[in-house]
Amino acid sequence: MSGIPRIKINNHETFFYQYEFSLLDAMEAQRITAPYSCRGGYCGCCKARLLDGEVEYVQDSLVDLADDEILTCCCIPKTHIEVELPQE
Repeated sequence: MSGIPRIKINNHETFFYQYEFSLLDAMEAQRITAPYSCRGGYCGCCKARLLDGEVEYVQDSLVDLADDEILTCCCIPKTHIEVELPQE
């Protein structure tokens, strides 16, 4: 894939990845409120559903994930992605 990955959150917020350390950092840079706690892949608070696209993990996770789940503190977009965050 060429170009900068596009990130779509909860079928609403859309922005382009600007090479932050993690997807969580990218969302925070866009002022998108996202759940988190440890930022290290230990707690699972940042778990989200990956609806479309691929991510690459930049740090290991200790949380068991379903096939369609990601930890936003541990990954970056590899392609355009669509993510669903838990609703509060």
